[in-house]
Amino acid sequence: MDYEIVYSPIALADMDQAWDEVYEASADFDIADKYIADLRKKLKNDSKRPKTGERLYYDDIFTGIYYVTHKKYSAFYRIRAGRIEVGRVLYNRSAYISLVIKSMNEE
Repeated sequence: MDYEIVYSPIALADMDQAWDEVYEASADFDIADKYIADLRKKLKNDSKRPKTGERLYYDDIFTGIYYVTHKKYSAFYRIRAGRIEVGRVLYNRSAYISLVIKSMNEE
């Protein structure tokens, strides 16, 4: 069974920002488009077995949040009712743990 992938509004804004950052670094629309497409493809590949994503731990406790990494960005998601709910897409070097937990617990 393929899980449906649903992106939160903030995850979509995060991907727009990632696109902008990749474009700024490369000055190439095609590279930026491919970068985001490849990140989405990675999530799609996990849609058959979403629990194969990396588990996000905080204080050695599993948060219920999984993630996949594509180059310098990670997409954070929860699995609910046959859906992969992507809550954030963040640069790997950011202080993402608090951002992810806070924003995904507000949903």
